[in-house]
Amino acid sequence: MRKPCHGAARPLLATLASACLALALSACGGDDDDPAAGIRISAAADTLTLASGASGQLLANDRLNDAVATAGSGGNVSFALTSGALPAGVAVSNGVVSIDATAAPGTVSLSYRICDLAVTTACATASASITIPAPPIVAVADSFTLAAGSSGDVLANDTLGGAPATAATVVVTATGTLPAGITLSAAGLLQVGATAASGSSDIGYRICQTLAPTNCATASAAVTVPDVGTVSGRAVDAATALGVPGVTVRVGALRATTDASGAFSLSGVSAAERLTVVFESDTHAETARIAALATGGTVDVQARLLRLGTTATVDVAAGGTVSLSGGTAQVVLPPAGMQRAAGSVPTGAMQVRLTAINPAVDSALMPGDFTTLVGGVPQPIESFGAIDVTLRDDAGQPLNLRSGASATIRIPVGTRSATVPPSIPLFFFDTTAGRWVQEGTATLVGTAPNRYYEGTVTHFSTWNADQVMETVRLTGCVADASGARIGGVRVAGDGVSYSGTTAALSDAAGNFVIAVRRNSRTTLVAQSGARLSNTLTAESGSADSTLPQCLVLADALTGGVTMKLTWGQRPSDLDSYLVTPSGTRVSYNARGSLVAAPFANLDVDDTSGFGPEVVTITRLMVGTYKYAVNNYNGQSSGLISASPARVELSLPDRPVELFVPPATGETTSTNWWLLFELDVDAACNITVRRVAAFAQSLPTLPTAGTPVYCSR
Repeated sequence: MRKPCHGAARPLLATLASACLALALSACGGDDDDPAAGIRISAAADTLTLASGASGQLLANDRLNDAVATAGSGGNVSFALTSGALPAGVAVSNGVVSIDATAAPGTVSLSYRICDLAVTTACATASASITIPAPPIVAVADSFTLAAGSSGDVLANDTLGGAPATAATVVVTATGTLPAGITLSAAGLLQVGATAASGSSDIGYRICQTLAPTNCATASAAVTVPDVGTVSGRAVDAATALGVPGVTVRVGALRATTDASGAFSLSGVSAAERLTVVFESDTHAETARIAALATGGTVDVQARLLRLGTTATVDVAAGGTVSLSGGTAQVVLPPAGMQRAAGSVPTGAMQVRLTAINPAVDSALMPGDFTTLVGGVPQPIESFGAIDVTLRDDAGQPLNLRSGASATIRIPVGTRSATVPPSIPLFFFDTTAGRWVQEGTATLVGTAPNRYYEGTVTHFSTWNADQVMETVRLTGCVADASGARIGGVRVAGDGVSYSGTTAALSDAAGNFVIAVRRNSRTTLVAQSGARLSNTLTAESGSADSTLPQCLVLADALTGGVTMKLTWGQRPSDLDSYLVTPSGTRVSYNARGSLVAAPFANLDVDDTSGFGPEVVTITRLMVGTYKYAVNNYNGQSSGLISASPARVELSLPDRPVELFVPPATGETTSTNWWLLFELDVDAACNITVRRVAAFAQSLPTLPTAGTPVYCSR
């Protein structure tokens, strides 16, 4: 029997085994068919330190086949986070980590995966640790001279991360006890109240980053509260906008006289939250404005004076009737019914001055501030027209009705309200208290447009056909362009569908509550020093409500510029047009924007008479702005020059400038009233150039270009 040949069998078995193994590997997808075979991909851990505004690359130390891994357009790998949501302010895109200003300081840990774009099964993972350091915070000492009622911003020169510190990025607290009457808000507003004593004090404060409360800095503010203040301003003719010289301006026992331009200055006035500033003239009706004067401060008071409606001579013994030509205003004086201030009885002739006041045309024509006291509490009133009557003897001494005597007055109806009550209370203006005081009633007589209120009075002053306003409360807020709330800001409301004004002050949180007439339309505007806000139109209902948006104060660099157009019943529709240096037109059909270019906006539009129409600029371009008014319906609805049209131009740190139509130059083809041009230089200085002309068209738009904004 032959033996097996083991030496020959072993190579054969090995060959068979190798063949079987190759077949098995082929069936299982072995090396020759694996797409990832031979691909070298790696991801290494990262440790980054990134400040606010910085970015860093996670893939710098990752590789794909010895090449640096890159993601995104033109990259060689895909990138995905595997660690879940990132904290606020931290973003990762295609391996790039970005940190913005909302990111809180600290350490962020994350993990990620990269995969070959060509072979998606070839992947690698890694982790990263990102440290966000606290930004440098600097508080710089301040020095303020603040009168009662004024404020200073301690954050004005403080920084966080090299950028200006704001109420949105830091919280302010006092480091010691504040002097009586002085408060410091969390937003950095140092407010001096009416109870603050005069003198100097150092106030320590700390600013801490909102996102990192332990990141803080301290400084001090030197505050000086002066003793008395100054009242200054200008008296202008309401019809021509020209200054009125020789007007006597008085506050209590203090007197000043306006110069050739209508300007005046009255120093040494005791500070008060409510001052009555009275304007008396031989050519214009007496009026009064209400102002708040802070200790050591200066308050600007602008008065619009109505030229006397008529002046007549009446025999004292016989009495008589004085009427206003072309209107329904009238006063009927009793025989021998006059006396001087000291009680003596005049003889001979007396001079009677009679002027009608229409608050529908301009609420600023009415003396005071549309308030009366009810049970000792100030309440707003709504006017339906007024007249001013003054009497003087032949020596120029004031006269008034004797005790027991009375006179009959007729007040022409003048109101923005659609309804007029059949009878109404009468109010007179008390120049000492600066309030309207109810006394007597009047009855509606006549038919439109010649309606008037007739009543009996026992003394003479400015008499007003008024009623206490039925009000609701509007809750709103005042903020800056970044959304930070601002306290201590005055908010003024002016009726659109009624004749009356109200006011309120924002609290430390920037909130305010203002009373307005029920079921009515009102404009609201805020002002803090030289800074003006946009104008909001509020529609009130029968219950209290909240405004949907804040009033936004203009940028502190420009202060805000507003143009407010008002007019009478005819023409029925006047339209405001603003042409910007960049070639943009702002009007009813292109209203603009306050938060983006052109940073100018038609806040309020009106198409039914009286107005207002308000254009606001919150950021100034370098170049020339042009402002014009268009008679939308043409002269069939009335002439611009025949309307009591006026435009109030408000510029930072300046008194309001008043513009009225030229008396001549309007023809059947000139439906445009060109008012003024504003030249703005790179430092935000504004030059006003009056045009005062009628034209056939709007000025040609400048060539459109990229806006250049001014800065100080």
